[in-house]
Amino acid sequence: MAAPPLLTFLLDTNAVIALEPYAGSDDEQSPALADLLRLAREHNHHVVVHPANYDDLRETADEGHRAANLRALRKYELIGEPPIADDLRDAFGTVVDGLNDHRDLRLLAAAAAGAATHLVTNDRRLLRRAARAGLEEQVLRPAEALTLLRTLYPDDPAAPPQVHRRMAAELRLDEPIFDSLRRDYAEFDHWIRTTVAPDPNRRVWTVEDADGGYRAIAIVKLSDDHPLVPGRKLMKISTFKVDERAEGEKLGELLLKTVLGWAATKRVEAMFVTVIKDEAKQLLVRFLETFGFEETGRLPDRENEWVFEKTLQPKPDAPTDPLAYHMKYGPPAIAPRSEVFVVPIQPRWYGGLFPDSPAEEADAAALFDVTELLPFGNALRKAYLSNSKRRALPQGAVLLFYKSAGDKPGSGAVRAIGVVERTLRSSVPSEVLSFVGRRTVYSAEEVAGMCQSGVIAVLFRQDRFLEGPWSLDELIEMRVLNGAPQAITRAASDEGRAWVLQQLSA
Repeated sequence: MAAPPLLTFLLDTNAVIALEPYAGSDDEQSPALADLLRLAREHNHHVVVHPANYDDLRETADEGHRAANLRALRKYELIGEPPIADDLRDAFGTVVDGLNDHRDLRLLAAAAAGAATHLVTNDRRLLRRAARAGLEEQVLRPAEALTLLRTLYPDDPAAPPQVHRRMAAELRLDEPIFDSLRRDYAEFDHWIRTTVAPDPNRRVWTVEDADGGYRAIAIVKLSDDHPLVPGRKLMKISTFKVDERAEGEKLGELLLKTVLGWAATKRVEAMFVTVIKDEAKQLLVRFLETFGFEETGRLPDRENEWVFEKTLQPKPDAPTDPLAYHMKYGPPAIAPRSEVFVVPIQPRWYGGLFPDSPAEEADAAALFDVTELLPFGNALRKAYLSNSKRRALPQGAVLLFYKSAGDKPGSGAVRAIGVVERTLRSSVPSEVLSFVGRRTVYSAEEVAGMCQSGVIAVLFRQDRFLEGPWSLDELIEMRVLNGAPQAITRAASDEGRAWVLQQLSA
């Protein structure tokens, strides 16, 4: 059997402190970090610290606290310090050597250089800077790192969440998820009862746990006045909230997928949301920007509340880059000149990648496969691993996921569409897992086994499910394929590629 991949989790200083509470103090990160440490050691992964952690803790003012923290650091393996690459410095921004921001940069440089596969932190600024540097999948919050390990070593996972449409009048306003909303808007309960509940122009969606508790909620108005452009009407996301206890479960992407899907059916021109840009909302701002929302201005009567708008109908000056086009206008949105590839996928992996695929298309065996029960399937941003000999796929290429029919050769079909972000060719399990980050749907043993033959790892964005699947016969007739695909395959002809793009733009 292939050796399992070894991951290296680098703890930031606050994570170390949370694991070693001083004088009975406690930290909300502590339970997730303790479980992360236990699972990592159980499966022979490394948990390490960095010289920057020592520099951080030497500045602790209280002598007893400082000594206790420095003793705690000695429990962990100390890694070396790689140089900081110029492009990372540029992405991170100007910092002064020796100060806290510079120590954060040193930690990030260790992850960027491969000295650690993942950096674990709850620091919002560091998470934001990591995303700006293209290291978003390597820098994880404690709950996300724990979710990654639980995905690699599945043991009776919970059932996948579902999005429910609810009537506003039936919402239980005593749920904890609403507490922070009231802090921002004291009249929230009154607004729900008197404005949202009687308005047929609004939709309410929730994600709920097994006991019916709300883990995420979105409230959307189909048409509302643009707050900055008099006379313009747009769809408004009035409320978009994920419970803090659901961190790492990708419920924000699951909920946004629902909102964007509804907007597509209504042929909405654009949508907007307003956000109070305090420190607590910075990850929400980054999340919105990741999916094509752009800051358009500040509300004139609010000191720190800003408008973020997403255009859904392409304009004459639309980006020519296929990935940029998809991010700006979708999902769903496919650029007119995209390359097209067919990706064969077994039913059990299809269930893991696309657990929200329409029920009538789902393979009965895949419905109960453990891979379907993983948080990764909730996301819009996903990863796919293949032993295909192909070395790379072009950024922005369209992926037609061809769900094979198992023991029924020739009766498979394309059911799901994706758009390529990045690819990696590797035979090193830890390198693959570092690349795919939180997106993996494969166990540690499966990744190690696939790497023996070399793997192409594909980061992609889910674009849509087809209303009616494209059968193998149809794909052959339209010259997309010459036969049942056995590996990742480019569209067989220019005519086939044109047909695919025409179907996806209709």
